[in-house]
Amino acid sequence: MGKAHWTLHRDLKVAELVFGADTSMLNLRHSIAELPGIPGWQSDFDLLLIIGDFATLETFTPAAMNDHQTFMRGWNERYRAGHSPKTALVCADDLKRIIPELWSAMTREGWKTRIAVFTTRPEALEWLAEDGT
Repeated sequence: MGKAHWTLHRDLKVAELVFGADTSMLNLRHSIAELPGIPGWQSDFDLLLIIGDFATLETFTPAAMNDHQTFMRGWNERYRAGHSPKTALVCADDLKRIIPELWSAMTREGWKTRIAVFTTRPEALEWLAEDGT
C-alpha cells in the first residue's frame, strides 16, 4: 500500500481501501488519518477495507491492534457522523481472516462503529447498504 489509495464511492457513501503486500498496521493508520483530507470524503461514509491475497498482516499483532484501537476510537468520534457508522472488513483467506475477526471481537463493546467481517466484497457492500442492521 505504501501511500494510501482510497476509492470513494459517493453514490454508495463508501470509502474503500485494498490492503497490499506492503500494508503494515502503521501504513493503515496513516491511510485512515489521511482520509478526511481526500476531496469527496464525507463523515457519513462507511468504510470498506479489503485484505487482498498478497497482504501478509505480519505487523497486525495484538499489541499493534491495541494501539490501533486507541487511534480508531478518537478518529471515529472526530470524523464519522451518525449514531453507528459501519466498517466492513473483507478477507477471502480463511487463515488471514483470523485478524479481522479478532479486530471485530475487540471492538464490540462500547464502540461507536459497527464492524463486520465478510469473505466477499459483494456481501460486504450488501451489508453496508442495509439501514439500521
